[in-house]
Order: sequence, then structure tokens, then C-alpha cells
Amino acid sequence: MLFQTPTFLIFLLLFLLGLPLFRDQARIVYCCLASYVFYGWWFPPYLLLLVGLTGYAYFFTVKPVTSILATLAVVCLGFLPLLVFKYTGFLIDNISLISGLQIDFNPTWALPIGISFITFTAIAYVLDVRSGKITAEPKFWNTALFISFFPQLVAGPILRGSELLDQIRHIKLDRSAVKFALFLFAIGALKKVGIADQIGPVVDSIYDSSNQISRPEAILAFYGFAVQIYGDFSGYTDMALALAALLSVNLPKNFDRPYLAGSIREFWRRWHMTLSRWLRDYLYVPLGGSKKGFNRTILAILITMVLGGLWHGAAWTFVVWGAMHGVLVAIEHLAEKYSLKIFRLPYWLKVILIFHFVGISWIFFRAPSFDRALDVFAGFFIAGDYAIIFQAPLVPAVILGAILCHPVDNFDIIKGACERVSASILMPFSVMLILIGAALAMNNPGAFIYFDF
Repeated sequence: MLFQTPTFLIFLLLFLLGLPLFRDQARIVYCCLASYVFYGWWFPPYLLLLVGLTGYAYFFTVKPVTSILATLAVVCLGFLPLLVFKYTGFLIDNISLISGLQIDFNPTWALPIGISFITFTAIAYVLDVRSGKITAEPKFWNTALFISFFPQLVAGPILRGSELLDQIRHIKLDRSAVKFALFLFAIGALKKVGIADQIGPVVDSIYDSSNQISRPEAILAFYGFAVQIYGDFSGYTDMALALAALLSVNLPKNFDRPYLAGSIREFWRRWHMTLSRWLRDYLYVPLGGSKKGFNRTILAILITMVLGGLWHGAAWTFVVWGAMHGVLVAIEHLAEKYSLKIFRLPYWLKVILIFHFVGISWIFFRAPSFDRALDVFAGFFIAGDYAIIFQAPLVPAVILGAILCHPVDNFDIIKGACERVSASILMPFSVMLILIGAALAMNNPGAFIYFDF
């Protein structure tokens, strides 16, 4: 189910109507089963994967391993489904390329929705219990709901046990949060349906075509995808946070106006914040972090960002995307260490430069191949008719409008605005936006980009 569709709104209504009928542990079981319905709606057989990762998280926390070697084996076991489903084809292709052998196996299975997010949640929970940061949850259904909580199940935020386990014991319909939840959900739906889904077809037509790309098309693809992916992913997060708030659950924020960052490190403190923290705590720090000398820090940064890129997709274009960010983070550390004056620029100029660096890296992220990425770069040097940009006048207007509104797209600002408007005005307005979004999504319900990760 997609949040912005009528199907989900009906599911949510039925779920909320049934919620008061259950109490205590029965309510946790009810919420967990509802989450399974939500996840299984796409492809029921993949529920086995969700249940399997839940069993993994429960077993290895109730009976935690003690040795470092055993922990490493448990972590590898947790990554095994992700490796099989997401990277089998990538590994086979590269083994064939390197060895010259013709391996006659081409996996055609569909990637389970949100498998990376579910895997990271389960592994983080196991590692946190082993390290003593949290105690193991003794009840299976509580662990099951922690892993499968439907608002954030398929695209995050990536949760820690300390952030959700205590809260799920007290799930209820929070009537005091209805006004804000409706407003935040409406904003998320507007980002998804009104921004990302309006820009997406134009961006897709440029990247998926085999035609030569001209400068106007390259510009449209550049700015279009930067706005599309932000509207798509932050829109999902807004809706997830709104749904959780409706159930008396506070999820961690995942975005904070990332295109206003003045450095690439600041960008990652603002973009997909829960992934950044996951990579920091479970990869960067174990690799040595900043505690074992400057050279080790740089190496840890590069490895973390490259693997972070590979996490996003099984293709070398994603590796390059991650490496670009890693190299710039390393350069920022070098500039800081040696006090290079070249980086002492006005903040507004740094924001512009970082935004365009991120936009350049998005080309590798979005392009289906290196050749098409190079076609986009080449397009900036090929003259074309700028009237192309305005063939669909709504698209450049949406791109410009989204960029201008970016400085106020902040959780606290939105909450403050909500508190200043009366419920009698804001709630009907929010419901109207949600219904308009659902109506627009009926004929063309665009899946969220991060569902593929």
C-alpha cells in the first residue's frame, strides 16, 4: 500500500476503528498483524522474509552471543537475505567480467520492499543488545512490532530499540495529535503527489531515453531530480511521522532542509539523518572513526561512504555516488586540519556550491548506467532549444516553488505554524489536501523511490 492512495486511507481508517477494541498485549499483537497486512499487500510471500528477520532479531537478543567472532557471524547472517535478494545479480555480473567465465544465471526476482531498512533495524537491535546499550525485549510480539511498525516499515526512518520499544507498549489514538498529524501528513502527500510525481515523468523521460541530451534537458534533469528525490523521500518521512504521532509514537526526524547545508558533512547531518547515524555508529566507529589517527579517519570515511553508496543500489554508479561524497568529506577534514583558506567562503556561497555538488552526484545516483550519466554531463555542452523546459510549464514552476519553500520545510517550523492556526480551519484544509492527493494518485500511484532500497 502507498500512503497517498485511497487503499491506504481505507486501511488506516479500519485500523483506527479496530484499535480501541484491544488492550495491552492484545493491542500490540493487533498492530503487528495490521503491519503484516500492510507489508503483505504488495507480495504476500515476502512476509516470510519479514517474519524471518523478526525471528532473527528476537532469537539473537533473547539469547545473545558473547564473543566478537560469534557476533560477526550473527551480523553476516542478518545481512544474508539482503545479499541474496539485492546483490546476487551484481556479484555474478562482476565475477563473470573479471574471470571471463559465462555464468548462466540471471536472477529475476523482485526486490522485497524495504528490505534494506528492515535489515538495518534488525541488525542495529541485535548489536545494541550485545553492547549493553539496551536490554533485550523478552516478548516476541513486541519485537515483531518493533521490526514491522507500518508507518516506517518500508522506507524508514531507521529505528533503534531505544527509540521505539518502550513507546509501542503505549500505542493509542492520540486525539490531541490529530490536528498536527493531519497537517503533517497533508504536507507529505503534497510533496509526493504535488511535487515528486509531477516532476518524475519528465526526469524519467530524459534518463530513460537513448536520445542525445541537450543543455536545456540536462538542466531540467539536474534540478528536476534534486527536487524530485527530496520531495519523494522527505514526503514519505513526513507521512510516517504523522501516522506515528497519531498513535502516540514519536519517530526521529529524518530530514532538516538538507539543501541549505554549507558543507557535505552538514548535508549528511540533514539528509536521511537516521541512515547517517547508523553508518556512523555501526560502520565508521568500528572502523576506527576519529580515535586512531588522521589517516585511519580518512580511510574510515571513504569506506563508510562507498559502502553507503552500495547500500542504495547494486550498481557501480551508486559506488561512484558514495565515493564522491566520501572524497569531499575527506577534503573537508583535510581543509580543517591544515586550515586551508580556500574553504573560508561566505556561507551563502558554500550552500550554493554544496547544493550543486550534491546535484552532480545525483546524476550518477539516478542514471541507469555510466554511459547515460556521461550523456547528461555531455548535454550541458550541447546547445538546444530552451522552449523544451516550458513544454510542461507546471514542472519548472514546481521545481522553482519547491526550492523557494525549502527554507521553511522544517519539522519545528511546521509544528509551530500548525499551533497558530485553529483546528476548525486547519483540519478541513488538511483533509482536503489528503483527499486531493489520493484522487490524483488513483490513476497513477507512483511508488516511493526509496522503496527500491
